[in-house]
Amino acid sequence: MMSDLQTPIRRLTDNLPYLLDPKTGIITGVSEHPMEIDSPRFFRFNGRAANTEAFGDYRNFAIGGGASTSRELALAKTIGECVERYCAALYDKHSFPLSTYNKASFPCVHPDQFALYAKIQYENPEFDFDEFTVNSPVRWMPAQNLTSLNTEYVPASMVYVPYFFYKNGEETPIVQPISSGLSCHCSYEEAVVGGISEVIERDNFMITWQAKLSRKRIRLNSLSKRNIDLINRFLEVGYEIHLMDISNESTIPGIMAVATGKNTDFLPLVVSASVALSPEEAVQKALEELAHTERYAYQIKNELPRLSVHKEFDNVLGQVHHVNFWVNPDVQKHAAFLYASDSWIDFEELPDHSKTTPTDEMNHLVGVLRQTGYEVLITDITTSDVQSLGMKVIRAIIPGYHPLFMGYHKRPLGGNRLWEIPQKLGFDGIQKETGDYAFPHPFP
Repeated sequence: MMSDLQTPIRRLTDNLPYLLDPKTGIITGVSEHPMEIDSPRFFRFNGRAANTEAFGDYRNFAIGGGASTSRELALAKTIGECVERYCAALYDKHSFPLSTYNKASFPCVHPDQFALYAKIQYENPEFDFDEFTVNSPVRWMPAQNLTSLNTEYVPASMVYVPYFFYKNGEETPIVQPISSGLSCHCSYEEAVVGGISEVIERDNFMITWQAKLSRKRIRLNSLSKRNIDLINRFLEVGYEIHLMDISNESTIPGIMAVATGKNTDFLPLVVSASVALSPEEAVQKALEELAHTERYAYQIKNELPRLSVHKEFDNVLGQVHHVNFWVNPDVQKHAAFLYASDSWIDFEELPDHSKTTPTDEMNHLVGVLRQTGYEVLITDITTSDVQSLGMKVIRAIIPGYHPLFMGYHKRPLGGNRLWEIPQKLGFDGIQKETGDYAFPHPFP
């Protein structure tokens, strides 16, 4: 019998024959990694989506992947990522109205609601982005506010990826386009739950890192047998595993998993995170993502030279650089605070927000966020071919939530959450005058 987690996933894998074709498929290739004897025992797949530049304006980020102890679930994750990347690159920028907030003839989310960058960053002449103000011309697209059920417009650059700002162009470069909040599933409600959860996950991790918070550790022996089995798959090849509760004020379960390689020749540090309404699922997904990231980091370690440690980290420019920086054992100590807390909890202390149906879970997530002062906006970016297979791809946006960015100098220092949420969680927090933690994050 399949688990509750696997049952809906079956609908994704059943679509693979209709998605996969090396010449004309939405997915052009899927490959399974060999289960190497010296790596944690997880099934892993990589997939490649069709090159959208062949029939659109932009080449998409085509590679997707997934890991699990279930071959079917690992494959389903890979399918979902590939389809997300396909849909997120198909758009006509000029179909979106270009306007400033002040002159828009449609309701827009106010620029001040987004957590972006600080004044000191904008003052740097080499900084890539300009301040997002009520007078900044941007292209807007409609989104549904799940709190009010009204239509509100959001910047298209916060929905689609890749998204390019052209030098001396008509549109203000306001943000680094990134995939946070993209979600693919076999129903709108399931996709929305996945997208919201990812936005919360990134907020959890980035605040934990930038504010240098040592979060409560979870006793591994308090986990379910199923998740202890996942832990053991890392232990048997020489990794130590640390699990931390990184939930924010919403109390939706957020888990950070850290693998340290003190007894292995592989990697000194690997980090992953997950958010789910069920704490059991949050732990499982964090550990499966850790397995996926471990192989990605191992590949980088073997194929690329180590990054030198620059005083200002000018060479940490993108995702690969962030991971490559932390495969150097000499810098591992600078991330040790992540798993250094002397505060422990049992798994049973994590709140369970899970509900019976995807609709109930979606409405519950929206309600919890509303109670903490935030609204959820959703854009449905499902293309017609993907729609015909009964699949949905959405982008979730929570204005004000602290975002993940790649590139040390592109880290977000604006907004309020970085400077206020640590104190609400019982930490001393950080102040704008002294700044955030002075190391690039290790998130993949």
